[in-house]
Amino acid sequence: MRFWMSWILTDEDYRPLTYPPNEAILGWWFTGTTSDERAILCGLVDSPTRDEAKAAVLKDWPGIEWRFIETKNPDTVITSDRFPLSEWMKSRMFSST
Repeated sequence: MRFWMSWILTDEDYRPLTYPPNEAILGWWFTGTTSDERAILCGLVDSPTRDEAKAAVLKDWPGIEWRFIETKNPDTVITSDRFPLSEWMKSRMFSST
């Protein structure tokens, strides 16, 4: 299953703890800031369950506040100009389908 997720960081640095982030993260993007200047991120996560998807995000972004989590089809990929794919994202996103 894939999950489209968004979270707000409580830390100033929005980068993941490891780069690229853990294998469950198919892609992630910085999408803006809140009114109090906290970073808003979103990502596509490949995981068997919602709880495991949340745990995967927390491995690389431990201090967060959830915005939303949407269940997607297992073959969902991102193909939008708004969310450009780096090479590591392309290899994960398209090799998992």
